[in-house]
Amino acid sequence: MILMPYLICEECGKYYKLQEGETPEDFLLNCDCGGRLRVTESLDETKSHETHKEQYSLVKQVDSEPALNPEELEDVLEESPKLVKNSSTTKLFKISIILVILIISAGILNHNGTYGVVSSNLNEKYSQEQIDCFLETTFSLDDHGNSYDWVGKWDINVIRIKVLGSPTREDMDTLNKAINDINVNAKAFRMTIDDKNQFEPDMEIYFVPHSQFAQYSVNPSEADGFTEWMISTSGIYGGNPAGEIFKARVFIGIDQLSQTRRSHVIVHEMGHSIGLHHNQNRNSVLCPQGPDFTEFTDLDKTMIRMLYREDILPNMSRNQVEIILNNSRRSFF
Repeated sequence: MILMPYLICEECGKYYKLQEGETPEDFLLNCDCGGRLRVTESLDETKSHETHKEQYSLVKQVDSEPALNPEELEDVLEESPKLVKNSSTTKLFKISIILVILIISAGILNHNGTYGVVSSNLNEKYSQEQIDCFLETTFSLDDHGNSYDWVGKWDINVIRIKVLGSPTREDMDTLNKAINDINVNAKAFRMTIDDKNQFEPDMEIYFVPHSQFAQYSVNPSEADGFTEWMISTSGIYGGNPAGEIFKARVFIGIDQLSQTRRSHVIVHEMGHSIGLHHNQNRNSVLCPQGPDFTEFTDLDKTMIRMLYREDILPNMSRNQVEIILNNSRRSFF
């Protein structure tokens, strides 16, 4: 006669006598209470080793949880999801969990290989007003009558900003709010003020009197502020693709302006610094004849998200952009 061993829980003391043809490998060696199952040849073995519980991690008997006899096996199996026969099913379950983790891990990688939340801009829907305003803002004429026939935008992970001149505390509060709004909505990069960085900054913001504008640019001194870009027209400059902004300078006049007007100019020029031009929509801070908004409006934030969609690329034509946005038009039916 073959004596079959027992599986005994080291925590609650429940045990199960293996039947002919069964092996311990057929079971997950965990009880429903979370305790580990130990294989023993007889129940007497447990009693003889109870005094060495710490050394051998043997069974701990609990009065409120009496041991079960073999006839109660069916009840144990129903109550214990961890005491599972069929190890192949268990292995498949573990493999499935690993695959799910890998898929989720891949999903939090964005297009440039950095960790972050995948941009939801691709799924956003727009009204006809938002689309029309964006097209005007992206492809409008500049102050000198020159037209922009292609998309200009940043395509780097971090835009390092250096602030020069004499900004007020209110100026810096407005600038920091504008930078935060851009970061939250663009998602493709992170703007950061880094005055101590030893490398050349990507963007310089000057707070200087109007009379000093001429020292830096040919732009007229009567302007309240202006922005200059350096945009690649080919892949020559540092390998930048055509249409990619790789340098910007923003100028804010600090004299002859109220604080409210200056705050408006800061936000207006920061909109230009990321690739947006003028429009005629009075709900936008980029409308020259509009109200003196001192922060980006909802329409402006939508246009930032549109410009920095992953499928709108530097140097794209108006026609290419229209095709993309027409597929994202909001339906009213």
